[in-house]
Amino acid sequence: MARPRFLFVLFDGLRRDMVRPDTAPAIHGFRQSWTDFPNSASVFPVETRVQVSSFVTGAFPGPAAQHPVGDGVRPGHGIMGNTFYDPALGLDGPMDTSDDAKMAEAARRYGRLQGARNTGEILHEAGLKYGVVTTGKIGNARLLNLNAAAQDQPVFSIWGADISSPAADFDGVVARHGPVPEQQLPNVAVQNYAATVLLEEFIPKHDADIQVIWFNEPDLSFHYKEIGSPDSLAAIKAVDDAFQRILDWWEAEGREDGWQIIAASDHGQITATGQINVAEELTKAGFRVGKVIGPDVDVVVKRSYAGGISIRDRDPAVTEKVFHWLIEQDWCGLVFSRADLPGALPMSAINVANERAPDLYMVLRTSDGANAHGYPGLCYVDNGDIPDGGGMHGGLHQHEINNLLTAGGDLFRQDHIVETPTGLVDVLPTMLAALDVEAPESTTGRVLAEAFRIEAPAPFWKEMLIRAEHGGFAQELRVAQIEGVPNHYLRGGRRTA
Repeated sequence: MARPRFLFVLFDGLRRDMVRPDTAPAIHGFRQSWTDFPNSASVFPVETRVQVSSFVTGAFPGPAAQHPVGDGVRPGHGIMGNTFYDPALGLDGPMDTSDDAKMAEAARRYGRLQGARNTGEILHEAGLKYGVVTTGKIGNARLLNLNAAAQDQPVFSIWGADISSPAADFDGVVARHGPVPEQQLPNVAVQNYAATVLLEEFIPKHDADIQVIWFNEPDLSFHYKEIGSPDSLAAIKAVDDAFQRILDWWEAEGREDGWQIIAASDHGQITATGQINVAEELTKAGFRVGKVIGPDVDVVVKRSYAGGISIRDRDPAVTEKVFHWLIEQDWCGLVFSRADLPGALPMSAINVANERAPDLYMVLRTSDGANAHGYPGLCYVDNGDIPDGGGMHGGLHQHEINNLLTAGGDLFRQDHIVETPTGLVDVLPTMLAALDVEAPESTTGRVLAEAFRIEAPAPFWKEMLIRAEHGGFAQELRVAQIEGVPNHYLRGGRRTA
């Protein structure tokens, strides 16, 4: 057998329940033929760049209890959202992980932007090769390989030569294949272009040991064209067509050359039913709210459906007042606290107990009702650019956290289902094990050994229900605990009263 190599194919935002023979025959057929993980879950907060960082580090945003620290590498990757506010950074607002200047300043102050070691570093140190083709936003390209230029590793981003790494030869690719198509909804042409770059440039020329291709659909069309609409189904068809091209190459030559394919989505989406401006509501209630903590500002809200609330000096009295006010609001869903606060759920339960985390995480209220196209999952949002009826993600509803994850190739079992809870944090440790590379201490995901053809027993696991109540407010969180794994795998959460 040829040396193993891995192609990781990511379909951004693809709901697992929308992979069917009529909507995505290529993806569906692959899932049916190989090892499928139906209980795979996203990482909280369920935002794309959190998932990117969880994949490339094999770690959760926050550390597990008592997790060791070595070689200056911090446990937990520390990317607490697509944007997140940390007063320790001294910025003029939240740190946007698509803002190069703010990311550079955060890296300077933190020492490392991703606290845990990432795929690019690990493979570089092992003398192996890593390649990335991505249609995601600027921050997506950066976080998939923060050190690409310094390590001479190719990253091709549709956003241009400045976002791509020199080794990707962006200008040469454009000269050979034409300019990157303009972004549209559905973003069909861009998905096809990315597949061409992968199959005609990266696979034959860069000889990677781990190769990533990240498609930005159907996420974009879900957000702005509604989950289940004709446009969103066209977006799914576009990535499925691209995947069929990949499978055609794989069956013709890639599999014989040792390529394994791991196909996944980073999260699903549910439907927005109305906007709640949490910062404005807090201001009306008498709290001193602003963009940054200061003498006249006690509270900063990082706006989102799953938002972070930071309190000046982490004042427990103010934090408690904000929490008590929140749980009186009908639009409030789950609330997590970094401090022990009666009625709040602990941040440690969702793997975000990081020094960069806010004082409170709040998820706006969800329900199981269906949208106009019959797809379940509804929520309030605090995202001004998302229209009513548009898709959203970030929280803990089943249809946004249950992501697609399937592994195929000569290393993996055929027609097999692994029921054990898992997630994107487990992909890197699994690939490293197959490549005979030792995972660093900062990696907290597990090797999915029960998926390999050399059978291994599935680990013992149990589901736990964590409840919290205060007055008339009640909430619950379902998590899975796997033997030997220090972090929890998320199973879903909701406000119950």
